[in-house]
Amino acid sequence: MRQTIFERCVFGAHVLLLAAMLPAACGSGSSPCGPGNDEPPDIIPDEQQLDTLVIGRVGVDELNQITGADPGHTTLVQAFFADMSNYIVQLADREFYSESCWIYTSQQITSGAPEYLFVNKVVVSGLAGGEVTMQPEAENPRMNPVVLQGRAYGEGDVMFDVTSRDEAGWFPAFTETIQAPEPLVVTQLEDRPDPDLSQGPSIGIDSMRVNDLVVKWVPGGGDYFEFKLIPGAGTETPYAKLRCVTRDDGCLHVPAAAVAALALDKASNFQMKMERHYFKLHPIYDDSGQLQAAVLLDVSSAVEATVLR
Repeated sequence: MRQTIFERCVFGAHVLLLAAMLPAACGSGSSPCGPGNDEPPDIIPDEQQLDTLVIGRVGVDELNQITGADPGHTTLVQAFFADMSNYIVQLADREFYSESCWIYTSQQITSGAPEYLFVNKVVVSGLAGGEVTMQPEAENPRMNPVVLQGRAYGEGDVMFDVTSRDEAGWFPAFTETIQAPEPLVVTQLEDRPDPDLSQGPSIGIDSMRVNDLVVKWVPGGGDYFEFKLIPGAGTETPYAKLRCVTRDDGCLHVPAAAVAALALDKASNFQMKMERHYFKLHPIYDDSGQLQAAVLLDVSSAVEATVLR
């Protein structure tokens, strides 16, 4: 049975976790990228390491915004820790067009709320601008994300060092490193080599489309690669985005039927985002060997631009 990736909402941010079987893929199963290229990767080999509702997420997200009011590189550093026992998420409905690509057809529904947990501080090192330290304020365990201008990563790995207390209401301390991603370089979009994304290219979002959308980039060895088309100006269904999660091997074909389905949206333009991710699951056990908590580490490098129909 093939395992793949699903989307779960944690702390108001989207985190990729491992799920059971997704619906069978549509289409012929062939790919311009070659056999196996468009399959979703397995990023968590042992699901038992996620058998807890005490969850932490730490991450660094580097974005190269090609178009828009504020183009350039920005970096988001964030950390969240919570007990999710009273937080329920009903995932949005999805229509699948391949093993890796789907379109959301509804919005997710949540009930309850996470119980945020304290830590003393989070120190993130290995960044281009030096260490970043985040600490909760007063009686509020939530920490504001840190936004940095410029590129995210220095040389070597990224380290997260979290100090805490062994008390109720506190998340366990941990230290973990993760490989930093190389910057994402797009080498082909449709039939355009080395596309100039600053020009807002048309990508053929048409209800009569018959050819798959081929996207190529310089492979970077990430744990997964993500491609999104998000309805922009004029949309009445902003949640109805196309999303693909696949291997970071340099090639993805987006099924023609998925691209054609976006033509029904009234949006005049779309945000196209491509992301390289390194992901690590860090389980935390107590002295008896029982799982106490799980930390999701995710560092990424992304490119975003506006595209036309």
